[in-house]
Amino acid sequence: MRLEHHAFQPADLVGGDPALDLVNTVTARDSEPRDWLDDYAALLRWARQTLCFSRADLNALEALEREAPTKAATALARCKALREALCNALYALADGKAPGSADLDVIDQARLAASKAARLVSRRSRLQTEWSPERSGLDLIAHVITAYAIELLKDARLDRLRVCDGHDCGWVFVDTSKNGRRRWCDMATCGNVAKARRFQQRVRDGD
Repeated sequence: MRLEHHAFQPADLVGGDPALDLVNTVTARDSEPRDWLDDYAALLRWARQTLCFSRADLNALEALEREAPTKAATALARCKALREALCNALYALADGKAPGSADLDVIDQARLAASKAARLVSRRSRLQTEWSPERSGLDLIAHVITAYAIELLKDARLDRLRVCDGHDCGWVFVDTSKNGRRRWCDMATCGNVAKARRFQQRVRDGD
């Protein structure tokens, strides 16, 4: 898998869930995969786009990265291991199969680590689970995304889990269309490319 620098933008978040969006930080899984998390700074750029993290927490992580770049690289590797295990599990589920035990073990270990770092707090008279840079350190992003992943894997929305039909994509998403027949992660990108290819093929066949 080739590392590639990427400027993350809102259009990259089409999965319908932060856990799916993390999986989608690798593009072209169906052809020549390119990993957009080329360093910990890239993970921070991605996290800022998700709106799942406070600016203060991400700024704290940025400071931790500067102080301990080697630890940041190790934390990024753990996050990527979670990402790939999630990808394998989601691909299996989308194909109507059971996820592999090795992938479930990786996700379960991430769950245990996230649970250990979590803190129960009261917000507006409701109890919530919260993570912080003080408790999670450089693994904060992975801990929060793990929580989303566990909820997603228990969710009925998995019936609408899809893998994009587009070429050079392979992104995963939750199909929220009325008829449940959405084929592409984003109509404006993969959908239009597919339509253009079909049109070109019809033109060639007509010749």
